[in-house]
Amino acid sequence: MGDKQRHFKLYNESPLYQLFVSLLIIMGVGITLSIILILAGTMIFGSDLTVLEKSTEALRNSDVGFLKYILIIQDISLFLVPSIIILVMMKPGSSTGLSELKIPHLKETGLVIILALCILPVTSFTEQINAGMHLPEWLSGVEKWMVEKEDHANNIINQVMISPAFGTMILNLFIIAILPALAEEILFRGVLQKILYNLFKSGHVAIWVTAFIFSTIHFQFFGFIPRFILGLVFGYLFFWSGTLWLPVISHFVNNAVPVVVAYIQGMEKFDAPVDTPLLKQAIALPLPILISLIILFYFRNNRRNTDGH
Repeated sequence: MGDKQRHFKLYNESPLYQLFVSLLIIMGVGITLSIILILAGTMIFGSDLTVLEKSTEALRNSDVGFLKYILIIQDISLFLVPSIIILVMMKPGSSTGLSELKIPHLKETGLVIILALCILPVTSFTEQINAGMHLPEWLSGVEKWMVEKEDHANNIINQVMISPAFGTMILNLFIIAILPALAEEILFRGVLQKILYNLFKSGHVAIWVTAFIFSTIHFQFFGFIPRFILGLVFGYLFFWSGTLWLPVISHFVNNAVPVVVAYIQGMEKFDAPVDTPLLKQAIALPLPILISLIILFYFRNNRRNTDGH
């Protein structure tokens, strides 16, 4: 029995082997579960994957429901379920729980919420700069394709975020903020970053590589820089605190604020272009950046004190 159990463990295996098996689990379990749940969804909603290509005007209520369903099963199938399987397989045999899920102190939770709010103007500013970047003329075809993909992704999110009723807004918080924060952080920080740390023997390299992958895999190319910054913040929070709950909370706040603002303002005002000049936005950035750095350094120093360094 003991030999059989060891075949299903990744603990003490080489990082490359852990990475290879993890990718197999993510692809195998993720794709299989996605196909099964999508087929079930087509029967439940009477819709199909062509909703991903439909214009806003052509979407029926059942199509919007199916879009929300797809986003839910994407996070569950591709991120959450495979990640939990991998974490359990990487757990030491003598361990009874997952150390990555230890509950943070209330003070740390409060600091992370402040940190997440301070990061919002930074990511908003860098998103506008990122959106204004252009590829060389000889790559104009690639840029056109990227813009189309970006607009398509934004269209889907906007359809999901429409929330005239309070109950719909709560559902949107679950779809856009709670589930992605939990599922993505378990995968990227809890699994990938840990494996890369063991592979490169460097926390900084693991965090930066994971942040790059985290931003790239969203396939929203004109939002790469702000998402990369978020990946770094989430990565260092996990590295210095040892608990996934802090990056999960930060991720949740980052995603939840737009949902709540869109509900309060309405989608028309929410989608309106930012009319504040970039220079004025830049002048207001030093304070939130300073507060963010102070909070991050608090967690770094706290880890050093804990480690006895």
